[in-house]
Amino acid sequence: MLFFYIGRVTLPSMPIEVDITQRLAAIADATLDIVATSGIDGVSLRAVAKRVGGSTTLITNYLPTREALLRNAVEHAIQGWGGEMEQVADELPEKERLAATARWACTTTGNDEVLRRLFMEILGRSGRESEALQVLATDARRGRAQLVEVAALAGAADAEFAADIMHLVLRGFYVSSLEDPERWNSESVTPLIDRLVRLLTTGSSR
Repeated sequence: MLFFYIGRVTLPSMPIEVDITQRLAAIADATLDIVATSGIDGVSLRAVAKRVGGSTTLITNYLPTREALLRNAVEHAIQGWGGEMEQVADELPEKERLAATARWACTTTGNDEVLRRLFMEILGRSGRESEALQVLATDARRGRAQLVEVAALAGAADAEFAADIMHLVLRGFYVSSLEDPERWNSESVTPLIDRLVRLLTTGSSR
């Protein structure tokens, strides 16, 4: 325990309580800000610390490496998306959840574009042992499993097949929305997604 002195009285210093969840969220936001302005190459412990407004130690106390910074940013984004998707699905009848989930996945709001760029760079640059890549792979498997569930609820004759198709289409949208955002965006893709969902669940796209 540390002590400081006031005259002749010795008092124990009180530990400062830190909300770790909030601190990690702030670090994730700072990391994404850097990705938005400088790309993934701009991310470093020192750059994130400067963005947060503290010393490098402030960051390394929680995330000791650059790889951990990227993993934290990815996890933060996935947690936020997971909460949004659950809210979308839970508020609707079971048969409508596949369409609603697919429409939600094709929206672009907030920092979605920055996150997609980050994900693409992680996928292209990272080795199989990358912490951030493993988080993305785990999320992809979880997302597909959720698609199987909502496809079955929507009445798809083959929920596994429907989930595979939707998974590949939605992943393809992420890339296409970066390649040509004027052509591939929420407004242009949503009608296509709706037709695909009808085809997979009723056998007709009309």
